Amino acid sequence: MDIIDSANELEQLHIKAALSNRQSVIKSINGMCIWCEEMPAAPNSAYCSKDCGDDYEKYKRKNGWDGKYD
Repeated sequence: MDIIDSANELEQLHIKAALSNRQSVIKSINGMCIWCEEMPAAPNSAYCSKDCGDDYEKYKRKNGWDGKYD
């Protein structure tokens, strides 16, 4: 094994670690904002606005949620 093979293995290890540690994507099941549940979620989002997303994240941090069962 040469230095290039070692570098490739290390790169693959970093990629694998990064992928396994990423947060899961939060999705809206019914198309409504998952926080306020009053407005439709914006395209490619689970929230109707940035404010709702920020409020949801603050609530999760305050209550110790880890995001594994969203």
